[in-house]
Amino acid sequence: MWMQNLSYHAGATLLLFSLARFWHTSAALAAATRPSAAGGSLLSGGLINLGNTCYLNSALECAFHIPRVRDLVISNTQCSDDADINAAGGGMDDTIALLSLREVFSSMKDSARKDVESSRPTSTSILCRNLGISAYEQQDSQEFWKLLLPELNKPQLVDLYQGAYEGYIAALDGSGRERKREEPFLDLSLDVSRGSIYTALEEMFSKPELLSEKEGNGWRPEKGADKVDALKGSLLRVQGLPSLLQLHLMRFNYDWQTDTMSKINDRCKFPKVLDLSKICTDAKEEEIPATIYDLQSIVVHVGEYGSGHYYAYVRPDAKRNKWYRFDDHKVTEVDFKEVTADSFGGYSERQRKNEKRGLLARLFGSNIGFGWGGPKSSAYMLQYVRRCDVPKLYGKSSDG
Repeated sequence: MWMQNLSYHAGATLLLFSLARFWHTSAALAAATRPSAAGGSLLSGGLINLGNTCYLNSALECAFHIPRVRDLVISNTQCSDDADINAAGGGMDDTIALLSLREVFSSMKDSARKDVESSRPTSTSILCRNLGISAYEQQDSQEFWKLLLPELNKPQLVDLYQGAYEGYIAALDGSGRERKREEPFLDLSLDVSRGSIYTALEEMFSKPELLSEKEGNGWRPEKGADKVDALKGSLLRVQGLPSLLQLHLMRFNYDWQTDTMSKINDRCKFPKVLDLSKICTDAKEEEIPATIYDLQSIVVHVGEYGSGHYYAYVRPDAKRNKWYRFDDHKVTEVDFKEVTADSFGGYSERQRKNEKRGLLARLFGSNIGFGWGGPKSSAYMLQYVRRCDVPKLYGKSSDG
């Protein structure tokens, strides 16, 4: 019952989680089954950095502050009914990953308060120890959560994050031959060089790739058939949208010529309210409410590849525009302007103008317009909450 140590390999974090199960007999964990108070305003006291575990801390803060996610992790039942979350018993098939995360979330909840001053930070040592995670190796925040989630063996939890789009290839020879396949996802990876997530999403789902027979990359519809010109693309539909939409901004790039990784800190804007009605194929007017998302949290990376630092910005309450920065054990209330200044990356128009000024002016204004992390900070993960699912995710008191 262990997980091999995490390590970088060509820019990818290889997380090998154990699939082992063990009988749940811990009295402490069995007692920690009370669900969160409705409203989602419980505030974590932060997480202790055990060495280089900031990537892990950031991902957990984003998850913990969604009450439904928190309750599903802490609950030791596999029941599908909300009323059964409080029920005793069950949990006999819980994985080591789930039991360890449950211990962390329970501790976070026990030490959390309604205000920053009275909260206390929590240690993730049990999670790292049980999963074989080295506390002194920097890893990738996005890959950590993406690979941990299925190992929790909580289908209801995965369902909150999992969406699906349709991948297709269609021949252009008039034969009508095509191939379609449903592609499930836990997050969508976007090209930050496009300048905004809207542009990146439009390119992903609205601009098919031409497969040209003349250029040698044509499509072979069936075995033995000649290659033909075809269009290859993806379609996002309303029915495939998840309750929690995670967007991965691809800021780490591998250079095949130099065999090195580098960080792309290009400016990439994102909205507080994400409207996917124009991105979804054939979205009907009555379906538009199901395409509206509100920004809930951001994982920020500051520094370079392999030597940076992660922290998170989180909006704990769905009804209030109140943001907090979770930098390991340090929790600070911030204005949303600070959030965007620290998350968009690159240079704003104001900063570009400053670069054209004289040397002294540039020196004295070197940090003009930058956020808390400075010029090398930028958003790496965005988490959006679908507005129509707020009652389910946050409870009845947050359904306004």
